[in-house]
Amino acid sequence: MENKKKKLGMIGCGAIGTEIVHAIDRGDINVTLYGCFDIDKNKFDALTAGLKNIKPQFMQAEELIKNCDIAVECAHKDAVKNIFQLAVKYERDIMFLSAGGVLENLDLIEQAKAKMINVYVPSGAVVGLDGLDAAKYQGLHKVTLITRKPPRALKGVKYLIDKGIDVDAIKAETVVFEGNALDAVKAFPQNINVAATLSMAGVGPELTHVRIVADPFITNNIHEILVEGEFGRFRAITENLPSPSNPKTSFLTSLSAIVMLKKIVEPIHIGT
Repeated sequence: MENKKKKLGMIGCGAIGTEIVHAIDRGDINVTLYGCFDIDKNKFDALTAGLKNIKPQFMQAEELIKNCDIAVECAHKDAVKNIFQLAVKYERDIMFLSAGGVLENLDLIEQAKAKMINVYVPSGAVVGLDGLDAAKYQGLHKVTLITRKPPRALKGVKYLIDKGIDVDAIKAETVVFEGNALDAVKAFPQNINVAATLSMAGVGPELTHVRIVADPFITNNIHEILVEGEFGRFRAITENLPSPSNPKTSFLTSLSAIVMLKKIVEPIHIGT
């Protein structure tokens, strides 16, 4: 029987999209790259300039989703709603990297379920979601995320400016936010995507506790997940190095997306 590869559409040609496309170009992901879209075509041109074995075409998001088997969103959380609506309209599977955007459009999850559309959200910049998923089956009591970031990583965040917090003046470990995941994602839309992913995987956005710490003594983001449930308890700590192509993106985020795509199209699945 002929092995027909799935057609993949890439929406967003930044650091993560580029890593995924290069993995396809190397033959690491068994898919056909049908096409790409980015609101900035210069990013598409930069991405394709480095490819050796494939030549994806540039097309608008709707045309891309309509004609592919699975779409991958690597754009921005504000683009999620439109992309999600198109995936539902054309009944296409979709992977989202902007977990915060998915959290804001949970009503579309129900529409996707009704049409048997697969919606994928990779683990991103944290480890431990496999254990959380297993523990959830029997019952979770408490899920907490403690994120530590160097102050410079929080520079320009409107929430902090409104609170009168000058990150340049932080000289000691300082808690700059404490609350639930829903409020964390609203306050830090560009900085705490992991809270959205964790909350959807566990007890929900309103019950997932989040603490964000500005720490001038670290240089990389550190995410600590604390989980308690019927199974017992566990703690998972991830210290992320930045993506080689974009210091604002954790390298593990790109890797998790690549591996999830590999699992989708390959017959062997190991791990929860």
